[in-house]
Amino acid sequence: MLDGRAVLVTNATTGLGAAIGDALTNRGAHVVDTFESASSIDAVIHVCVDERALVAQPLAETGPAEWDERGEALIREAITTLQAAYARFVGGTGRIVLVAPTAGFTGARDLTPYSMAVEGVRALAKSAARQWGPNGITVNCVLVAPDLVSPTLVAATTFHGPPVVGRLPDVGDDVVEAIALFAGPGTGGITGGTIVVDGGSVMAP
Repeated sequence: MLDGRAVLVTNATTGLGAAIGDALTNRGAHVVDTFESASSIDAVIHVCVDERALVAQPLAETGPAEWDERGEALIREAITTLQAAYARFVGGTGRIVLVAPTAGFTGARDLTPYSMAVEGVRALAKSAARQWGPNGITVNCVLVAPDLVSPTLVAATTFHGPPVVGRLPDVGDDVVEAIALFAGPGTGGITGGTIVVDGGSVMAP
């Protein structure tokens, strides 16, 4: 499905982004980390994870500076990535996949700016999908278990139930399988969608 496709993965130097990049490479994709690294790009995978956002702080003590650094900055980064992807894809087909934790669905104790940001990014994806669909560009989301993002996020979402499938999802198989579905050449009819890959801990309505 991804053999030979040029795929840009953002935030790919550490953590979840690096694991996604490695898994896509193992599936035959040509993975790059900047728009300048390839003459053509078939898909953009934007990983909405920033260690600066994963600093726990009670909502009542969160000021404007924290809101900007831990929330609004992530939305601006997603907007910039989407705009750059559109500039590369316009005139041809393209696939955009935004990857974020399920904390946007449920909220996360003491990580309110980040929770707000990741759910805002999902709304952003829907708007972009509506605007760019006529250009052959699809925009979809993959939401993952907090365990795949950060111990801080796990501690902030202890109210999540255990995965009903009896195990945590694996980045190399479960998560990348969902990404590959959205990023492949044969899924032009799917856009504005969200797949939750968390083993059934959080079930989207």
